[in-house]
Amino acid sequence: MVIAGVAIGTVAGRFLLPLVWSFKVRDSRSLRVMVPLSTATVLGAAGGIMGTTWDVVPVWALFVALVAVTTVDLFHYRIPNAIVSTAVLVLLSLITLISLLRGNPGIIGQAAAAAGLYGGIMAVLHTASRGSLGWGDVKLSLPLGLVLGWVGAGYGQSLLSVLLALGLASVLGAIMGLFVWGVRALGIELLPDPMADPDNPRPTVFPFAPSMATAAAAVVLAIPAMS
Repeated sequence: MVIAGVAIGTVAGRFLLPLVWSFKVRDSRSLRVMVPLSTATVLGAAGGIMGTTWDVVPVWALFVALVAVTTVDLFHYRIPNAIVSTAVLVLLSLITLISLLRGNPGIIGQAAAAAGLYGGIMAVLHTASRGSLGWGDVKLSLPLGLVLGWVGAGYGQSLLSVLLALGLASVLGAIMGLFVWGVRALGIELLPDPMADPDNPRPTVFPFAPSMATAAAAVVLAIPAMS
């Protein structure tokens, strides 16, 4: 399944390029390499860890969406509703279909509960932060939660995986934020900062989707690896 994941990821990555360009991400030679390479790597890793099972299909679908989301977020500090909404619909369809074919519809509720928990916590944080945590990050938590619930062995592990993914995302986000703040304080801009006024820079602005995606992917792959 590693080979299958790499092959599917390479093809999917090439199809993602026109998608990210449609959100005004600037075309470049490095982007043409990194997007297919990233997609092939994460799908290959999922295939290798999860093996020959239908369980890997929703994981693959999520990872493809996450590569697109994080690419756009890194360049424009926004998470496209079209990608997130499509990911939620595709994941719900896959999870429902596979669960019913297996005669185990309870997993549908398990995935929905995990998505609800992640989305609920993120909505509270969005309100408490007065918008510093973007609404796009709240919506991104829904497909992440669905797959975290999908791979969990029971409600307990599914809900715990959400908390682990959120905690890890917070740590990664803090590290990234401190790093970006540090280099910007030195007058170095590693990331685009479209939300900052050049005459009045906001050095704390940085995209959070990459941290959420990395954390969720790590937890999603860790659960079957430990089983």
